Amino acid sequence: MPGLDPGGNIICKLASAVIAVVLAIFIACMVDSYHKINEGYVGIYFRHGALRDKVTEPGIHFLMPFIEDYKEVRIRPETFSMDPLVAITKDGIENTFREITAITTIRKDKLVFMAKKFGMEFKKALVFDRIKEDLRIFCANH
Repeated sequence: MPGLDPGGNIICKLASAVIAVVLAIFIACMVDSYHKINEGYVGIYFRHGALRDKVTEPGIHFLMPFIEDYKEVRIRPETFSMDPLVAITKDGIENTFREITAITTIRKDKLVFMAKKFGMEFKKALVFDRIKEDLRIFCANH
């Protein structure tokens, strides 16, 4: 057709492709950064794998896409049933303790310190391992 510029058509296609790619990257960033912290939990954040001092309350939050990550940690009281535990008395009698139940809770102002010092499985290190060890020591002395 006379009067149509073939170079303008290529520029229009190129501009449309660039806009589509930029829009796709923007949507991917928004999807990656949006997250929700549920009631009874708080969020702790990691930047490039390093734990930050940031703790957020329940609700909708955004983080830096592809750089930060988060983990929900329960701060409400939580009940755990431990696996059966075998302990031996000083007389050599083997006792099996079944259905040991522990109720744990965590204060959110101490959460980052405990996660940094004991790792993300701090409840296991602070509660369950301690219960097992103290029960075994008690039985060994009696």
